[in-house]
Amino acid sequence: MAELRSRLGARLRPQCRPGASPGSAEGTRREGLLLRVLILTGATTWFAYAMLRDHDRSGPHAGLHGADLALTAGVLCGVICFAVAVVMRRRAPAYAWILYMAGAATGAALYAAAPERPGSALIFACVGFAGSTGSLWRSVPVAAVGSIGMTVGILAQGRPAGELWTIVGMLGMFTGIRANHTREAARLTEQQNLILAERSRIAREIHDILAHSLSAQLVHLEGARLLMVGGRTEEALARVERARGLARSGLEETRRALATLRGDIPPMDVVLRELTDEHRLLADAVCELKVEGEPRDLDARAGLAVIRTTQEALTNVRKHAPGAAVTVALRYTDGWCELEVTDEGGEPGPLAGSGGGYGLVGMRERAELIGGTLEAGPVEEGFRVLLRVPL
Repeated sequence: MAELRSRLGARLRPQCRPGASPGSAEGTRREGLLLRVLILTGATTWFAYAMLRDHDRSGPHAGLHGADLALTAGVLCGVICFAVAVVMRRRAPAYAWILYMAGAATGAALYAAAPERPGSALIFACVGFAGSTGSLWRSVPVAAVGSIGMTVGILAQGRPAGELWTIVGMLGMFTGIRANHTREAARLTEQQNLILAERSRIAREIHDILAHSLSAQLVHLEGARLLMVGGRTEEALARVERARGLARSGLEETRRALATLRGDIPPMDVVLRELTDEHRLLADAVCELKVEGEPRDLDARAGLAVIRTTQEALTNVRKHAPGAAVTVALRYTDGWCELEVTDEGGEPGPLAGSGGGYGLVGMRERAELIGGTLEAGPVEEGFRVLLRVPL
C-alpha cells in the first residue's frame, strides 16, 4: 500500500502546464514581482519627468505654482492611482478597477486641459492594464472613460480630426488585450478541467485495483475463518497462503495499472485470458472466454475500460454468486468492441453485502466518458454486464 500511495501520489500532483518544473510557480511569482517593480519604477520616472519637464525652460519654479501646480498634482494623482491599481489587481480587483477608472478620468482631464502633459499616456496605461485583468464589465467602462475623455479633449482644443485615430488605435489595443486575456482564461480553465478529469480517472483506477485485489483476499480470509471455526486447520492455512499470494499479485496488478495509465496495454485477449484463469482459481468454478471477430487495437482508455469492467464483473460474481459458471465474450464489430460477462446465478456469498455499491456506477461512468455504453442487470437465472466501446 505504501508503494501504491507513493506512485499514485506522484500522479495526483497537478501541473499547471505540460513539462512544468517544480519551481515554475515560484518563477511565476518572481515574474509578477519583477513586473510590479518595473511598473512602479516607470511610473515614478514618468511623474518626475512630467513635474520637472518645464524646469529648464521656465525657471526654477516652473510646475510648482498656480495652474502648473494643479496639473502636476493631477499627474501625481493619476500616476498613484495607476501604480496602486497594478499592485492590487490580483488581490483586490474591485478596488483596482476603481483606481483604473480614476486614473483614466484623471488622464482625460489632463489631456483636455494640457495636451503637452502625459495625459494620453496615462489613459493608454489604465485602459491597457484594465483590459488585461478583471472581467469584461469592469474593463469596458475604463476604455469608455478614456475614449470619451480623449474625444472631448480633441474637440475642445480644436485639434485636427486626424488625432481621433489615436482613439481608434487605443480601442484596437484594448480589444486585442481583452481577446488575449479571454484566451488565457479559457486555457487555464481547460487545464483545471483536465486536472479534475485526471484525478477522477485515477480515483476510478484506485477503486478498481483495490476492489479486485482486496475482495479476492477477503473471500479466502473469510473461508479460512469458517474453516478454523470447524477445526479444519490445514485447509484454513491453505486459504491464508492463497490470500498471501493474492496480496503479492495485487502489488503486481498495481504496477500493471500504473503502466496502463501510461498507455502500455497488452493485447486484450491475453489480458482477459489471465483474468478468466485467475477467476477459475479463486472461485473454483467454470469461466469460459470467447473472442469473436478480428482482434483490433484499442486506445488506452477503451482498453482500460474493457479490463476494469471484466475485473469488476468477475469480482461481483465471486461476491454474489460464488461457484456460478461464467462466460466472458469479447466481440469486435464494425466500429465497436463489445464485452459481455454472463453468469448462471447462485446463492449470495458471505461478502455479498460488502462494498459501497460504486462498482457498476464507476464502470458506467468510465464507458460514458469515452462515448461507450454499459448495461447491467439480471437475465433469466443469472446476471449480465454488457460494455460497448468505440474502436
